[in-house]
Amino acid sequence: MIWRKSISILHIDGSAGLAVGLALFAFAGWISELYRLPHNTILFLASANTIYGCYALALALSHKKSLMSIKALAIANSVWVIICAAIVVLYAHIASPIGVFFICGEALFVGMLAVYEWKNRFLLSEEDR
Repeated sequence: MIWRKSISILHIDGSAGLAVGLALFAFAGWISELYRLPHNTILFLASANTIYGCYALALALSHKKSLMSIKALAIANSVWVIICAAIVVLYAHIASPIGVFFICGEALFVGMLAVYEWKNRFLLSEEDR
């Protein structure tokens, strides 16, 4: 018998966060120049994405997900939308258009995840079958 675990939105969420975080760490200097944002801001974005990605992936791989853990995930995504918006506003005068585009894109992606995860929090929190 072949064991196959289905990929859920939590896998996508966690993988995206971790991938973005690691990419930001790996290319922090280059991205800082491309986005025209301070290096420390890029490192902050990298750290937050990496930590979040690890949490979301750990949750995705867990056999039992509590309702509270799913709510925390959706709330964290919502807070991240606000943080992305604050970064765009704070650095609007110096950030490159591509930097603004990518940070706004991240906010949009994470915002859609927040809405989906919140609407489906009861289903997502059920024990894996």
